Amino acid sequence: MKRIWTIAVVAIMACAAPAVAQSADSQAKPAEKKTCRRLTPTGSFMATRVCNTEAGWRQFDGITQQGVSDFRRSLNMSATNERAGEK
Repeated sequence: MKRIWTIAVVAIMACAAPAVAQSADSQAKPAEKKTCRRLTPTGSFMATRVCNTEAGWRQFDGITQQGVSDFRRSLNMSATNERAGEK
């Protein structure tokens, strides 16, 4: 009977050791908080949920803003007939 208790105690301690190690690692390195947005692709009625970190959203917004600026510039150039190669 004493042997069974000894084996049980050793088994419980062996299972608890990885859990303690995992909690110490997670406290040392906090995960970046993700925020989610609902995006509706062009030509679709269904919105999709996209989750990203704050840095990822800043990069996404920068790319989107650059695309808008490029589109406006090309629209302005075509309205004034100043396309590449034309004078």
